[in-house]
Amino acid sequence: MRIRRRTLLRWVAGVGGLLRLPRVRSWAQAADFPADQNDTLHALAAVVLPAELGAAGIRRTADAFAGWVRGYHAGAEMDHGYGNTRLRSKGTNPAAGYLRQLQALHPALASGDLEAQRQAVTAALEQARIADLPRSPDGRQVAADLMAFYFRSSEANDLCYRAAIGRDLCRGLDGSEKAPAPLEGPA
Repeated sequence: MRIRRRTLLRWVAGVGGLLRLPRVRSWAQAADFPADQNDTLHALAAVVLPAELGAAGIRRTADAFAGWVRGYHAGAEMDHGYGNTRLRSKGTNPAAGYLRQLQALHPALASGDLEAQRQAVTAALEQARIADLPRSPDGRQVAADLMAFYFRSSEANDLCYRAAIGRDLCRGLDGSEKAPAPLEGPA
């Protein structure tokens, strides 16, 4: 029964992408992100993420980013922060824009020439007028959002300080008087 359900969901997602129904089309693109651009997303991750992560770590981060995009809920209420009474909601799902951007970057990223890859990513960031990493992925440019996804994470913080800090993890008070343990081996 499970296979049939998945088949039905994929069929509905595909039909939603073909029809002129914006909400269904957006969901369909997000449900299948990165679709046929998976290799391009992994190549982009290899260009913009620290090589110190190793191939497996870069792939894991790219896959986690793709999972974040697939799980994105447009209109979801965002944390408003302490003392700020203004409620904010998430915007539209960025999957469709990301797919277009990945398609545009594909020729350079598939070339295997690291300098050409870096130049293409730099040009894409300049074209989108990205000067700083967003606080969280904001949908303007897939390269900036992939970097923000990683560099604003607990894992990146731990790698930076070479210690198992777990900045965004709820650790409790037990052992809080001790310094964080050093990271073991490669990230």
